[in-house]
Amino acid sequence: MGKIRSRMIFEIITIVGIIAFAVISLMPATTEKQSVRLDHGRMSYNGAVFKHKFDGRGTLQVQKQGRYVGHFDNGRFEGPGEFIAPSGWRLQGNFDKGELSGVVKLHIGNKTYAQKITADGKLENAD
Repeated sequence: MGKIRSRMIFEIITIVGIIAFAVISLMPATTEKQSVRLDHGRMSYNGAVFKHKFDGRGTLQVQKQGRYVGHFDNGRFEGPGEFIAPSGWRLQGNFDKGELSGVVKLHIGNKTYAQKITADGKLENAD
């Protein structure tokens, strides 16, 4: 009788353990805010990370080149973003799957230049 009781307790503990691990493994992954250094410290990222990729709002700083502030999706630039150079000029645009699309604005001092990127990748004046 003691062996049967011990075995039953062991089986219950095993089943509870299997259910607990199943629930944990089926939980959706969450986005976390992280700071990451890349390329031997020449680049740094501070922002949302999901499954080891930039995902959400963040800032990518490239040493001596400037910084990009905007949105990422699955490690690519996605949605609105802005590149700010150390000398002060700024490039604003919208990204689609890592590529600039739509109207792109270049701000140099108090002047702004706008160009539209067409579907075939050509530039035309933005009105």
